[in-house]
Amino acid sequence: MYLLILHLPKLKFHSRSENIRLGLAMRAANGTSGLYKRKLFGYTKNKSGDLVIDNERAKVVRNIFRWFLDGANVLGIIKKLSEAGIPSPAGKEQWNKRAIEKMLENEKYTGTVSLLDSATQKYEFQMKECHPPIITESEFRAVQEEKKKRSNIVSDGDGKRRSSQKYSSKKKQEY
Repeated sequence: MYLLILHLPKLKFHSRSENIRLGLAMRAANGTSGLYKRKLFGYTKNKSGDLVIDNERAKVVRNIFRWFLDGANVLGIIKKLSEAGIPSPAGKEQWNKRAIEKMLENEKYTGTVSLLDSATQKYEFQMKECHPPIITESEFRAVQEEKKKRSNIVSDGDGKRRSSQKYSSKKKQEY
């Protein structure tokens, strides 16, 4: 396990909120933040509080990533999970779209945890090999690239906007 400190704030003691933010940053920097061990679908915690793979749920996570790379869109993945009778992380029969989207965006499944100060967007810490990975980094990157290919968001000189072309989140067929 190793920690990358991408940005560490200068020590200041001005206000209570800054002191709290600094304390959170220092715990993140020295690897003692509880946020590194926050539980998510596919993992359980052992007696010492470390994340360990839950094999049954990890199989679901791997399937979701594989189905997406094989061309299924989020609604298609929800349908597959429903047909297989796999309950959502909340234990409900039906998975919601946002749960699948967040799972496909979550780098934590590779064993890497990144912490970002949501208030200032200044302090970022990344711990690699924080816990056992469920998917490989290459699978994660492939999903991110596939999401970009399927997206109808276009970046140009005027910023980001939706494309005027018809959109489908399904993988484009190559003939």
